[in-house]
Amino acid sequence: MTVRRLPPLLAVALLTMPLSGCMARLADFTALSTKNANIPGERGPRVTGEDLASIIIFFPTGQANIKTAVDRAIEKGGGDLLVDGVISRECWYIPLIFGRCGFVVEGTPVRLRAQTGADK
Repeated sequence: MTVRRLPPLLAVALLTMPLSGCMARLADFTALSTKNANIPGERGPRVTGEDLASIIIFFPTGQANIKTAVDRAIEKGGGDLLVDGVISRECWYIPLIFGRCGFVVEGTPVRLRAQTGADK
């Protein structure tokens, strides 16, 4: 009975695979906190913003971005920032047909700056 040896390249690949990984930048924030804070300013009604990418068959048509979802929520509410925010990942897929994946952001917009004639 002979013992077969793995080719050296395959052995190295098998040993380094558990050490591999990937990283993706999800968002960058000007301010971020999980603590309650009293932020002065005019508050608007709660708003939702989303950025979703479609999946056709099994090919994604784009990459969803948290920053885009946050920006859409802030713009929808006419504020400068969101408080009491929640970021959710939404994903659904009908195999080999269609799906959508992305981020949904919900929060209360706060306007810190006074409105000028140009802002209205």
